[in-house]
Amino acid sequence: MSGGTRRGAQLAGGSLSRVLVTGGAGFIGRGVVRALLDEGRQVTSADKHAVADLASTNAVTGDVGQATITEQTPLRPVTPYGASKAEAEMLLAAYAASYGLTGAALRFSNAYGPGSQTKDRLVPRLMRAARDGKGVQIYGDGTQPRDLVHVDDVGAGILAAWRSGHARPLIIGSGEPVTVNEVVAAARSVTGAEIPAEHVPPKPGEMPAVIIDISAARALGCRPGYDLKAGIATVWPEFSETAK
Repeated sequence: MSGGTRRGAQLAGGSLSRVLVTGGAGFIGRGVVRALLDEGRQVTSADKHAVADLASTNAVTGDVGQATITEQTPLRPVTPYGASKAEAEMLLAAYAASYGLTGAALRFSNAYGPGSQTKDRLVPRLMRAARDGKGVQIYGDGTQPRDLVHVDDVGAGILAAWRSGHARPLIIGSGEPVTVNEVVAAARSVTGAEIPAEHVPPKPGEMPAVIIDISAARALGCRPGYDLKAGIATVWPEFSETAK
């Protein structure tokens, strides 16, 4: 999510009472809006009819093998998706420099959590498979490391970056790599379902590993509050309640 405020606005003390949240009705934005309202702020939400998605991604770095991704890792995207996000980061930096804005490109890892029923991501796919008694497809052998972060922790990271006036790219994730096979095992444990897994060839351009350094986010006070099983346990109820 890319954000901008006029230079000189006092962010660290939380003095801005009126806040615009793009994507405020979305999966991640809902939690951000709720937290701001709880603080007594006036919130305006602009959604897909008004703006495009504004979150960045670690895919801007492209394939770095098993290396740890930091904010200083060069941008070398290998997919159109990653390239579009890298372009947005550069445009944000250019607008900030040209028009006196403070902007931060926030690079989220794989977010999951309540409210993801319609998402085509690994955790909701596993939840749907468990609910419906079906299996899932796993790209490759399932040993590739990934970083999964709970949506509540993403929201906390967004607010920490905003309040501090952070003006550089920032990686927001769990900082604890897990393999795809470990995610499947955690889903089986939480749901009690077998969830058969079929291994299929990896998609072209898929990153073989996503291992991130969240030191910069931790320096702003971000402390991920969910481990994998505890996080998945918050997702399963909304799927199990709709079981046929």
